[in-house]
Amino acid sequence: MKPRALIYLKDIFVLAITSFGGPQAHLALMHNILVKKRNYFTEEELLEVNALCQLLPGPASTQTIIVLTQKKWNTLMAILALLIWILPACAIMTALVMLFSSFAMTNQSTDFLIFVQPMAIGIIAYSGFTLAIKVVNNNTSLMIMMLSLLIAASFTTPWMFPLLIVGAAIVTNFTNKEKTIVNDEQEKIPWENSYFSIGLLVLLLILAGVLALLTKERPFILFENFFRFGTITFGGGSVLVPMMFEQFVKHRAYLTPNEFLSGLALSQALPGPSFAFATYAGGMAMKEHGASGELLGSIIGTVAIFLPGALLAFFIYPIWSFVKNYFFVRRALEGVNAAAVGLILSAAVILYTNIEFHFINIFVVIVTFLLLYFTSIKAPVLVCLALMAGVAYSYF
Repeated sequence: MKPRALIYLKDIFVLAITSFGGPQAHLALMHNILVKKRNYFTEEELLEVNALCQLLPGPASTQTIIVLTQKKWNTLMAILALLIWILPACAIMTALVMLFSSFAMTNQSTDFLIFVQPMAIGIIAYSGFTLAIKVVNNNTSLMIMMLSLLIAASFTTPWMFPLLIVGAAIVTNFTNKEKTIVNDEQEKIPWENSYFSIGLLVLLLILAGVLALLTKERPFILFENFFRFGTITFGGGSVLVPMMFEQFVKHRAYLTPNEFLSGLALSQALPGPSFAFATYAGGMAMKEHGASGELLGSIIGTVAIFLPGALLAFFIYPIWSFVKNYFFVRRALEGVNAAAVGLILSAAVILYTNIEFHFINIFVVIVTFLLLYFTSIKAPVLVCLALMAGVAYSYF
């Protein structure tokens, strides 16, 4: 491997351990390190690839790294960059599973998380609100957002979320008037280079569903659930929250509401991709099977949640210069983003109904939202402060 390639992978590792704050912060750090400092890519390349990946389901920051790396080097380098990008956050989430399990086995109190749990709700509400400001800009998207919020909060079934997303995409394909830019008729889209990725995605989706249905074994169920979530999740890791809560807390009772909320809040203090929360959820879902089961669950959660987005990124790379000109995808994106906002806000509502109705919880939710909105304090700092306050509260 050439020295510049090794330096690039080192830079990806630096990104992985310093990228706090979600996709927008990730993009800024990528610009600083990969464009301004190292000149691996031009600013236009970074922004164009990132915009294209925003059109895909899955973790946009992760997909941006995959596409850029494959564009500059090759598939092997893209896979190495992917692993280096996701492993730090996923390793910490796995360690968190083991820590929580040790508390349960030794009957140690987790009262120090008392402020962390309602804080997670405030962070989710803030994420939904800030995303709404960016993407809800007309009456159609506002109506889609409100309907998605009401329906998702009222009918919390696992299949309601993908139905809302698909329905929103259909609606805005009729209401959005943006036109498609047609390529030169002599040019042919090189679909043959993308057949393997999309074929493998469809095959795994079907195979996972069949195995989960036939075996009823928890590892297969987890893989199918996470793989499906990774295939249909537009709008970032916050959109995963209501899907996972409905499936693993309410529907299957693999996690308690407190376990889910505690892990969700602590994940906000970590750098790297927010989809790494699936690592925690997968491990906690297998806690009844001991340490080896927890490790297996964390691996399943990691692989299944990131694999669909990675396959889509490898699928899109050979045809990216063509796809960016077809705006039926962009028409759909208006509705998908609006529905995603509704799902995020519904998650805040659903999560709050599963904690104790107490003045202090309401206070923490509101203060968290206001501090994030009106100050420059970031979520990781708030989570650390909540942990220290919780330790003091439980001690005294």
